[in-house]
Amino acid sequence: MAASTGDGDTILLETMDNTTEAKDIKVAEEKKEDEDSSSMGSYVRIFKYNDTTGWILTGIATVCMIATGVLLPLMNFMFGKFVNVFNDFMTGTSTPDEFRSKLNQYALSFVYLFVAKFVLSYIWTTLISINAIRVTRALRLDFFKHTLSQDIAFFDTAGHGAIAASINTDANLAHQGIAEKYGLTVQATTTFVAAFGVAFGVQWKLTLITLCIVPAILVVIGIVVTFDMIIENKVMACWSDADKLAEDVFGSIRSVHAFWAFGAMERSFDAHLDKARAHAKNGRKPALHGILFCTQFFCIYAGYGLAFWQGVQMYHRGEITEPGKIVTVIFAVLLAAQGLTQIAPQIMVVSKAAAAAHGLFRTIDRASQIDALSEDGIVPDVVGADGSDIVLNDVSFAYPSRPGVPIFDNLSLHIPANKTTAIVGPSGSGKSTIVGLLERWFAPSSGSITLDGHRIDDLNIQWLRTNIRLVQQEPVLFNGTVFENVANGLAGTPQADVLSESDKRSLVIDACRAAYAHDFVEKLPEGYDTQIGERGALLSGGQKQRIVIARSIIANPRVLLLDEATSALDPSAERIVQKALSNVATKRTTLVIAHRLSTIRDADNIVVLAKGRVVEQGTHDELMARGQAYYRLVLSQDLKQSVAVGGSHQKRIDDYMEEQAVAKALHSHAVVSAEAITTLDKKNEPEKGQTIMGTSTPNYNLLKCLAIIIKEQKSLHVPFAVLGMAAITVGGVYPAFAILFSHVVDVFALPADSMVSRGDFYALMFFVMALGNLVAYSILGWMSSTVSQAIANNYRAVVFRSVLRQPMDFFNDPDNTTGALVARLAAEPTALQELLSSNVALIVTIATNLVASCILALATGWKLGLVLVFGALPPLVGAGYVRIRLELQLDDATSVRFAHSAGIASEAVRAIRTVASLTLERTLLARYEEALESIARMSIRSLVVTMLWYALSQSLSFLAMALGFWYGGRLLSYGEYTAMQFYTVFIAVLFSGEAAASFFMYTTNLTQARRAANYIFRLRAGVPSELAEDNDNDNDPFATGDSAIGIECDQLGFAYPRRPTVPVLQHLSLTVQPSQFVAFVGASGCGKTTMISLLERFYDPTSGRLCLDGRDSHTIRLKNIRRRMALVQQEPVLYQGSLRENIMLGMGDTAADSEIGDDRIYEACRQANIDTFVRSLPDGLATPCGAQGLQLSGGQRQRIAIARALLCEPRLLLLDEATSSLDTESERLVQAAIEGVAGSQRGVTTTVAVAHRLSTVKNADVIFVFSQGHIIEAGRHAELLAQKSVYYQMCLAQSLDG
Repeated sequence: MAASTGDGDTILLETMDNTTEAKDIKVAEEKKEDEDSSSMGSYVRIFKYNDTTGWILTGIATVCMIATGVLLPLMNFMFGKFVNVFNDFMTGTSTPDEFRSKLNQYALSFVYLFVAKFVLSYIWTTLISINAIRVTRALRLDFFKHTLSQDIAFFDTAGHGAIAASINTDANLAHQGIAEKYGLTVQATTTFVAAFGVAFGVQWKLTLITLCIVPAILVVIGIVVTFDMIIENKVMACWSDADKLAEDVFGSIRSVHAFWAFGAMERSFDAHLDKARAHAKNGRKPALHGILFCTQFFCIYAGYGLAFWQGVQMYHRGEITEPGKIVTVIFAVLLAAQGLTQIAPQIMVVSKAAAAAHGLFRTIDRASQIDALSEDGIVPDVVGADGSDIVLNDVSFAYPSRPGVPIFDNLSLHIPANKTTAIVGPSGSGKSTIVGLLERWFAPSSGSITLDGHRIDDLNIQWLRTNIRLVQQEPVLFNGTVFENVANGLAGTPQADVLSESDKRSLVIDACRAAYAHDFVEKLPEGYDTQIGERGALLSGGQKQRIVIARSIIANPRVLLLDEATSALDPSAERIVQKALSNVATKRTTLVIAHRLSTIRDADNIVVLAKGRVVEQGTHDELMARGQAYYRLVLSQDLKQSVAVGGSHQKRIDDYMEEQAVAKALHSHAVVSAEAITTLDKKNEPEKGQTIMGTSTPNYNLLKCLAIIIKEQKSLHVPFAVLGMAAITVGGVYPAFAILFSHVVDVFALPADSMVSRGDFYALMFFVMALGNLVAYSILGWMSSTVSQAIANNYRAVVFRSVLRQPMDFFNDPDNTTGALVARLAAEPTALQELLSSNVALIVTIATNLVASCILALATGWKLGLVLVFGALPPLVGAGYVRIRLELQLDDATSVRFAHSAGIASEAVRAIRTVASLTLERTLLARYEEALESIARMSIRSLVVTMLWYALSQSLSFLAMALGFWYGGRLLSYGEYTAMQFYTVFIAVLFSGEAAASFFMYTTNLTQARRAANYIFRLRAGVPSELAEDNDNDNDPFATGDSAIGIECDQLGFAYPRRPTVPVLQHLSLTVQPSQFVAFVGASGCGKTTMISLLERFYDPTSGRLCLDGRDSHTIRLKNIRRRMALVQQEPVLYQGSLRENIMLGMGDTAADSEIGDDRIYEACRQANIDTFVRSLPDGLATPCGAQGLQLSGGQRQRIAIARALLCEPRLLLLDEATSSLDTESERLVQAAIEGVAGSQRGVTTTVAVAHRLSTVKNADVIFVFSQGHIIEAGRHAELLAQKSVYYQMCLAQSLDG
């Protein structure tokens, strides 16, 4: 077969030399920009989103945080005073009654501290949490606003990550960094500073000696956090790239399923995760965390030893007169240590918040060349009587992604007012580029474009776009009602704000009448208030297109742009839509871009473009008379035979079209009714998330979730075990400290020489304890970082794999939009990571401390221990548990709502050209703001109650201390306890109470991790066993066979699972012999594409049998079916990567294991009529395709898709509208490729083609004509024409009379 590059190929070839270089430069610039930016500066910048109220709330909360942080040092001061009272009692200076009297006073002061901490904690936690919601709401909104204001080039460039992930995950991380974690950081820092402040006030010299540990700690923290932020930025960039891939893959899930490309996509996703792992490993992230933790705690415990050693020496020399002052200084170091234990994990959260904010601000700070939200520019009062005059004068333009490749070079074109101008030409000639320039998606590099004499770049961009409306090839509708979608056309116009609801409805109805949509809309269950589903899924292609036309004309635009508005429609839908377009084009300037030349033959002027230049223009008759470029295009489409259609033939066509339109309207009525029933049924289903695809799983508690995670992460068993032992060791240090401290206090009652020697010994013990902490905390920090990174990456892969392998109906769920799925892909593993990092180690440490301290208290003094363990701790634990339960309910609700709001953002970005054309930016911002406002209202109401219990859990420890202080002192005064018993039990109680309070600081991590784990488990459980398996079974004859597949359908019936009452196929029977080339034709919604879905087993029949090679398809492994089939869809799906990688996807999950040389790939390209083009590229098969394959033209993408399908040597080739969206030249090449395959693969491949363009299936062995789920005609092209029935009428409508 001869291969040709064609005009489009020639133009695209020229782009490839420059694209890679341009992208490399852009990536390098952005990388440099990231390196130059300050992540910590980004963290501080988050607070700038405070309004006046926000600053007041933050100020009050911060004051309360500081006050709360001072309370423990104040307790230390009072305890130091009590030591002096205690010594007086022990030396006999005071009587037992005097001792008990002073004891009561000090115990009462603890109660005062409890009240103060409860009130202050409640105020700051509530205020800062509320304000964090307000601030991150403003941040999310600003990010979305700046995203929508970007020029189209921003969205066409790869590497900006998934918007849904950024707006959800990054904003959540930023929220964590400025909410409770910020408060705990301020509180702990205050405790650290205040503890030393109290110590300075008591004994400045000893404190100054002890203070030498602080600079060492601060230097280490500063260095480690700086390096950690750099690594975190790199890791998050890799995750952003992974999310972008996921967004592309989830949005084209049929292609992945059809080629069983799960393994290939999982490897691509894992490649991004491997980069993240490499950044963390090469950056020594675990080592940094180990250094951070061990240095802090070594210095602190060494500080204990230093303070005690010097304190004893100074007491011995007489420089210190009261032992209580030494205790105060030691306790100051203790409290400073406690502050740092809380600061360390919060610093990690702040580091992540800073990195996340940095990514958000990179988009916010990006200057857009064309700002869609700009208020600048001229707003003309009147422009022309009806339409507008458009002039392109010496316009030159090159796309930003390939600046060295000009599309236009001094192009001049006049589009007269109130006339219809059509532009035709091959792919890459610049037709759609003109639309992009008129819409100001891009700006010309030189020259000018004027509208009624005004340069369009001088006009207000909103005014311009509301007066130039666009109808694209692929109709994009938004989730909502018919009325809302049509009324979107008023966005940006004065009517949008001043008209009443009834006036808007009147305009909507008038627009629908003009677009020939009113009749079918009226037949819908709720009329104009009928929900049409995401992207208008409940309407047929023709109906969606008519709604889009109504939306485009409702604002009475001056100019109407029609970019391939009918190319993807079946004959009946095309005729009605074309009639609607002709109707609305009157008294407007209309620019039509068309591949089907039959749709523009009546245009006032037809412009033929080639290589960015006008080669000829004139009316249809004038251009036909010249016999040049346009004439050749007409011949290739067989248009000249249209003159044979007239009179009675035309009437029969009209009658047929009307019948089809009525039938489809009735069918859609039933579809939407069923959908409404389904929606009502869903309201009575269990809580969302409890069941996925009918697979119910328990809602595990957190311990069960952790057990499952630890069990299945076999590679982490050793790190988990080592981490657990290190955490237990660290937790055991606290009761050991209590024992050591009780001995320390006795030293001051010894004779001078003994006091010094024993003091030296106990100081050495403190240093030994410091060495133990050095080892334990270095292991804890190292292993917690190792576990954290592994969990985050591993479970991202698990979620990606689980979503990828869900059955097809999973993706039809309104809650499982691409944006929502990507948002949860990013959010849920991050929630697990937040817990299974240093947090889980600190929780184990706290639990060990709590248990060991309680045991020590009971063992040392059972009376006091019993009172405290069973009297004081249960209320504290109970308050914390109530908070966890309340927080869990809130988190479940907000996670779903945040995913929904992220879905709004994702939907907007994926349809950004439609959003820009309709000036919907402000409307979508308002809708997004409303979604965030709903979350904020719900969260704030819940926080008012939740934080009450949190504050109680944080302050009850003071009551426990008061009880222990009072009761223990009384036992001491009556001689029941020794001093050593009292101090041991009291310090143990002090530690256990603070440990219990500290535990509930992590409830947010606990609740989010539990929710995330259960979501992941449910998601994984929802994967059917057939889609989960990866092993091959070569013994199956279906898998090993190399001959073409035969197809037999016997009384086949089918209805989609979400609308089971609406049959799509009914009692359908057909037979396809092996090696045949058969075609399915008919009106939209008649069941053609459904048959493809059944053959691919995206769904199973509800009745009847579908046999492949004589075997019921149910009895054949799903993997074997899809591995022996290949699918080419209407919209070719390519992914970021090279041509080789995209073609290799045809081998499915065996691509990596297949020894496929370039020769075999080139042979597939030759069969697809694309090899000459590929070989001519500078990098050949290594040439990058760009985001969504946009480096290639439509025809080239389609031929690459065909080559991908042929590479696997399919036994059954499925072509679903493979040429409908192509221009004439591309269609000719692709059609030649299809017919070549059908001929050359005889005996090897059976070909089934779904087609609207009947010229593409004229040579089929059998043509099956579908109507309303039945086959009404079957035969060869000539045979069906001879019958002069339905197929004949369809051919007449397309000017194909034989």
